[in-house]
Amino acid sequence: MSIFDRREFLRLGAACGALLSRAAGSQGVPAPPVSRVPVKNRKNLVGIQVRGFSWVDEGVEEVLDNIQEKGDVNTVWAYTFSYGEQRLEKNGPVPLPDHGKPGSTIAGGAFYAYDRKYFENTILRDFRCKVYGDFNVIEAVASKAKARGMSFFAWDLNNAGPTLNETIPNYAEVAEVDVYGRRTNRPCFNHPDYRAFLSGKVESLLLGYPSEIDGIAWGSERMGPLQNLIGGITTPSCFCGFCQRRARALGISVGRAQAGYRELEALFQAAARNERPNDGYFVSFWRLLLKYPEILSWESLWTDSFQEVQAQLYGMAKAIAPAKPFGFHIMQTATFSPFYRAEEDYAKRRNFADFLKLATYNTAGGARLAKYLRRLSETVFHDATPPEFLNFYYKMMDYNEAPYDQLASTGLSADYVARQTRQALEGVGGEVQIYPGIDINVPTLLKGDAVEKQSSPATIRAAIEAAFGAGADGVVLAREYAEMQLSNLSAAGDTLREVFARTRA
Repeated sequence: MSIFDRREFLRLGAACGALLSRAAGSQGVPAPPVSRVPVKNRKNLVGIQVRGFSWVDEGVEEVLDNIQEKGDVNTVWAYTFSYGEQRLEKNGPVPLPDHGKPGSTIAGGAFYAYDRKYFENTILRDFRCKVYGDFNVIEAVASKAKARGMSFFAWDLNNAGPTLNETIPNYAEVAEVDVYGRRTNRPCFNHPDYRAFLSGKVESLLLGYPSEIDGIAWGSERMGPLQNLIGGITTPSCFCGFCQRRARALGISVGRAQAGYRELEALFQAAARNERPNDGYFVSFWRLLLKYPEILSWESLWTDSFQEVQAQLYGMAKAIAPAKPFGFHIMQTATFSPFYRAEEDYAKRRNFADFLKLATYNTAGGARLAKYLRRLSETVFHDATPPEFLNFYYKMMDYNEAPYDQLASTGLSADYVARQTRQALEGVGGEVQIYPGIDINVPTLLKGDAVEKQSSPATIRAAIEAAFGAGADGVVLAREYAEMQLSNLSAAGDTLREVFARTRA
């Protein structure tokens, strides 16, 4: 039975929820209905992601004033968990805009108080962020937002990073193991303690704050070993005991997978030295896939495990609070990489999501895409330069964007936002709400590019118009409130009010 069969994962989610709740001493959760329960989605949702330090530094009421009055926001996406957020410095890599306080503090963990009974089945029990004292974002913000007619979503972001290894006891114990047997700073989705930790957070939010939380947005910008190699992010993983056990159950040779990934990494290292194989780089890449089909099998194992966890969390959330939206952030790589796009299949997402927030950051996207194209040229497409294969790439990805040498300074067009929105809507077949992310001062953090395109009222207006023109169910102003110039936030709000006024007319 496929892990994406609705009946099966809902039953599994309900069973997990009931088991964890009983073990934690709570009342348990009812079994969910097989069919989809109507979800209380806001019409024309306008969300915004808000870091913990923004509430602390600027004050809850001031932040709510800004995002509601300037940005026309009706749904707060407040970080309840983060892998590590950093205050902005005036002259830092992400400069402080015209609000907020400067600083270099890094904070990771939970920004809310939770009952430890939900985490008795995991070694990860002490993960409360202590940087902001006893600040509880749910208690501090939810009631004030609701008093203004705004919804409150818990934004649970589970990216990898070094911070949590250092601040959460036992977090390193659930880390992935790379192809050379070394621990990483990325938790493993097949580790039972990490799965129980993720499940416990869903329970602690929905059962611990039943009246405060209106929905959960879940994110994790992670990829499998093949994607990470192509993207130049890290060495291939995970090869821990749990992943190896799962592979053997599927008939995948662990040793051959490890050997294949080592040879593939060696090929890309040779490409970095311009040591061209006799038959070229792409032929050699394909030859390795033929020699070691375990490379793709291990990539599929990782991706299936990642998406299985998300499906189970969705099933658990539906068992606890069927009418509350539970959805996922889709990172921008899904719009750049043909390889990752094949794995991030929207048609499957219709089975385990109420909404998808797409990282369609078009202004920053030019420089980001230029970087990704360079990486393709350094690995699988090292036989050519980005300008040489750009037209083919645009055809393949259905883009109509700037020449390679103008990408960073031009950014991606509003048409990019529209196309990605339409593609997602078609993929989910109307069963999942689609919320494109609107670029407002999203940083690229890239070095060595030409002068990069900056957000402006004009770019923001064009992106919002494109998103709703393509049929979006709402938008999320992105990336973070803390990064946005207030004039640009106001431009978003002005445009949204005009769009909604036309809709009502």
